[in-house]
Amino acid sequence: MRIIITGTGGRLGAAVARHLRDRHRVIAWDRKALDLRSPEQIADHFGGLEFDAVIHCAALTGVDYCEQHREEAHAVNTAAPAQIARLCHARGAKLIHVSTDYVYDGRASGLRKEADACAPLGVYAQTKHAAELAVLATDPTFLVARASWIFGPDRAGFVDAIIQRAQKDPDCGAIADKWSTPSYSLDQAAFLEALVLNPGACGVVNLCNAGSCSWMEYGQAGLDLAHAAGVPLKCRVLTPQKCADMLGFLIGRPVHTAMDTTRLADLAGRDIRPWQEALADYIGTYYGRR
Repeated sequence: MRIIITGTGGRLGAAVARHLRDRHRVIAWDRKALDLRSPEQIADHFGGLEFDAVIHCAALTGVDYCEQHREEAHAVNTAAPAQIARLCHARGAKLIHVSTDYVYDGRASGLRKEADACAPLGVYAQTKHAAELAVLATDPTFLVARASWIFGPDRAGFVDAIIQRAQKDPDCGAIADKWSTPSYSLDQAAFLEALVLNPGACGVVNLCNAGSCSWMEYGQAGLDLAHAAGVPLKCRVLTPQKCADMLGFLIGRPVHTAMDTTRLADLAGRDIRPWQEALADYIGTYYGRR
């Protein structure tokens, strides 16, 4: 299968490209290779290739950056995916567009299902939700995959930052009143291959590991696993913090966005392992070597 992958400089895109390249003909573009702010460059890149599917991982993900750069956020997160959807539809190619858990309203506790209400807060979430609507309006056989709290070996994320801080500072904290689902990029890459090969995979699917936790629970699990792997830590127990105390945030974050994985398991044809097991795999593999 000939598959274009965008955003290969990020955690998810890099993992997807690496996972697929041994079994498929992969074209991998990072932000240097494809400027999503340029409709002309998008048309030129896609117009000169034969392809069967696109996995569009690229996005402008900085929540506060998007708030301060609205036009750029719209160009990258909404206009570019809409254009790619039109190009895929014209070619008869499949599109998987990677979105975010931030599109959910986040008001109620529990696991979000794909049909739950969307009420995106701020420019980042609004532009991502607008892209979802544009992609599926272009072709209802396309797939929108909502990802959350991605961790993996290709680029440092939240749990890596917590471990790095804990190696230097005896007093570290993390937010305890916001919940979602950590997602291992290597697991997501395998899911995405299964989804791109499934002709019935369309609409919206939650793309994450199973379960839920707060940022603090996630960070604490990372510290416990790092300690078990022999990483020297000055901080062993995180201090709980509140979202309201994060004065540097320009826009509020949705509180409850942990996602249900029932549909993902059905479409991918496999069980979804809990985030704790995936995180243990990651820490044991990539920190245990140090």
